[in-house]
Amino acid sequence: MEKKKYHEAIASLMKDKEKRDELAELLVEFIDPGHITTDFVGMLLNSRAMKEGDALVKKVRKGINVRTLVPGTVHLADEFTIVERLHYSLDGADIKVTASEWELNSGELGTIERIREEMLKTLKDYYQNKVFAALTSVWTAGNTPDNYAAIATEVSAAGLEAAIQQISQTIGGPIVVAGVRSVLNPITKFGAFWDNGAASPTVVGVDSQLEEVMMSGMLGRYYGAEIVVIDQDWDYPDSYTALVPTNKILVMGKNVGEFITYGDIKEKQYTDPRPTPPQWFFEIYQQFGMIIDKAEGIYVIEIT
Repeated sequence: MEKKKYHEAIASLMKDKEKRDELAELLVEFIDPGHITTDFVGMLLNSRAMKEGDALVKKVRKGINVRTLVPGTVHLADEFTIVERLHYSLDGADIKVTASEWELNSGELGTIERIREEMLKTLKDYYQNKVFAALTSVWTAGNTPDNYAAIATEVSAAGLEAAIQQISQTIGGPIVVAGVRSVLNPITKFGAFWDNGAASPTVVGVDSQLEEVMMSGMLGRYYGAEIVVIDQDWDYPDSYTALVPTNKILVMGKNVGEFITYGDIKEKQYTDPRPTPPQWFFEIYQQFGMIIDKAEGIYVIEIT
């Protein structure tokens, strides 16, 4: 095709908005920023998508007790009540982008649907970071010696087992060990072996564990705890900032708290005609909340 005819064909496509968006999708190649691929919020906390108008409280049912039966007497009755134990405090997350209509129409920014998809991924990253940051900052050396440990280099068998044992004593039930792959990798050096507990222990390799390490590079469980590996990713290639902290390991029991979204993700899209060329805006926003009501079920290992 001659160059002139090619440009005329492109110009005719640009006049049709639907075809223009499709063309932008084809012409523009983006290096998309990285996003957290492991959806770990539901692995660490109970999570719910609540509707607007739902009660923002956690309730406890009281008044059910067992008493010793004494024949011939009228026994005491406990009043059956519902007590509002905790209230959610909602926060809001908002993402808003803008561009001139000239930039939008040129196809340089890609389609609106691509932009929206990128914003939704960024919102998900924000929620995941919010949860991980909250859980790893519950305990410090200043507020508890029992649920926090600082280590100089990397996690050891003794340190990890002490953390798992502490959670087993305080909250019980299934336990998870969570962190980015780089801080959990040392577990593969000791997690595939077992000793008999003697003063001079006999250490043997567990074939299934050794095979798992060799095949996947990580273990699924250690000392009865499930290992949740968060695959690290980075944001824009020019800044290359890690999206998940690389110096924290969480050891947690189940049901230590809850994360909620409140209402659907809302959208606003409009064009301000006052500037020339007009300025386009796109915004998404949503309410969310979090409760950590059993902090004793969280153990933080920090690499200092």
